[in-house]
Amino acid sequence: SKIMKNLAYIVLVISLFAFTSCEKAIFEPDPENNPEALFENLWTTFNTDYAGFEERGVDWDEQYNIYRPQVNEETSSEELKEIIKQMLRVFNDGHVSFTTPDAEVFYSNRILDERIDNDLFDLDLIKGRYMQNDFKESGYGGNTYGMMGSIGYLHIAWVGDNMLDMNNILDFFSDAEGLIVDMRHNGGGNFTYAFSEFGRFTDEERFVYRSKTKNGTGPDDYTDWYDWNIDPSGEYFDKPLVLLTDRYTISAGERLAMAYKTLPNLVHMGDTTSGAIATKIGKELANGWYYSLVTQKTEFRNGVNYEGPGIPPDIYVKNTMEEMEVGQDRTLEEALAQF
Repeated sequence: SKIMKNLAYIVLVISLFAFTSCEKAIFEPDPENNPEALFENLWTTFNTDYAGFEERGVDWDEQYNIYRPQVNEETSSEELKEIIKQMLRVFNDGHVSFTTPDAEVFYSNRILDERIDNDLFDLDLIKGRYMQNDFKESGYGGNTYGMMGSIGYLHIAWVGDNMLDMNNILDFFSDAEGLIVDMRHNGGGNFTYAFSEFGRFTDEERFVYRSKTKNGTGPDDYTDWYDWNIDPSGEYFDKPLVLLTDRYTISAGERLAMAYKTLPNLVHMGDTTSGAIATKIGKELANGWYYSLVTQKTEFRNGVNYEGPGIPPDIYVKNTMEEMEVGQDRTLEEALAQF
């Protein structure tokens, strides 16, 4: 009948219309994926989740007032990238990064981003000149160790399951007069491995640092403080120790450095650490750009938060390019002279 035909036609039109509007919903850009929304999303996430504004002396509202007016619906992707990088630079934080396709990762910290003084440490120089290529490796290259005369030398490149070999390494050094723990250019990782495997370095439980983590959007929304300790286990390694750090010792590497700094038989030499100690998390914007930020505060056993300035050494030593070019690691030589 005519009515049925008309009904069939109406149903067809409705279903076609429904299908095309579904299509439209699927294929249209996400409404949040526009320059202003992307900027707002990133700024707001830092505003609610970032823990280090005080430590780094950053007025985040002021940054909004500077950079928000630079963004409008006509802002290109390239322009928006540059605006975001400029705004994130204010943190100077090695744990704040910004990643876009086909580009190097941008680090808020200038030293990391511009590779400043990156060449003042060279593990190959140490292996060749100072160890005469007589060394052992474990943890997929995470640990490099051997003797320099009567003094043991251990370089720790990162903090992870390479720490599980610490007992074997300390057995190797049983006859050494002392040990240099070189954590220059330590890229961090998972500090829990370091703390669980620290037992032979200490003869008593020692409080190292405490941390608290954001658990809400308000500026004071944090968990309670949690204390991190090292505990003795196994045969106590009671030899004199020298710890070496530089501006590339970062994150879990800095937490491990804090553990070493609780020991009475240790001297800390070299340069100040990176100052990006607390845990970071990753976030993604609607257009696939990726960034990281810090949601935690840490406080060393002395009550100081080294987030930002970094952990200073007891004895400041920094190599020069001139020394490196003639194959000399003066920091290492001054560490050897401590024994």
